[in-house]
Amino acid sequence: MKNLLILIILTSLNSMAQNKKNYFIHFTSDPMVNPSAAIMSINAASEALKQGHSVTYFAAGDGVRILLKDVIKNLHTVTPHGGGFGKISQMAENLLLEFSKEGGFIHVSEGSFATYGINQDNHKEHLIKVSKIFWSYPKQLIQESSKADIVFSY
Repeated sequence: MKNLLILIILTSLNSMAQNKKNYFIHFTSDPMVNPSAAIMSINAASEALKQGHSVTYFAAGDGVRILLKDVIKNLHTVTPHGGGFGKISQMAENLLLEFSKEGGFIHVSEGSFATYGINQDNHKEHLIKVSKIFWSYPKQLIQESSKADIVFSY
């Protein structure tokens, strides 16, 4: 009976481990031009993490702007989602902060941020306060995306 119980527990653990996936969410859209893509990328990353998956959110190109305080706080001004009030902006910011705090990985293109005058030395003045940012280049983009079971691109 004891062996049967151990077998059931091991089978259950193995089944749960098999269901865990590595998600890679690549966000390259300008959030002020395509706020729906910004909101969907954040929601998808957040939901995958809540479901117990490993999630990497990689912002590159114009997508790095989603982490700018002035951009994320003003998403509601460029989308009818949320009724045009600040609620959608606050939700997006809160989800990204929670995602970072709860173990999601946030990579940003260092080269893309450089085009906006933002770097590792001055980023705290301009970006929302996510727990940790990985400053990355195409090398890390390829490395991180190749680990993924599932890739979303917005």
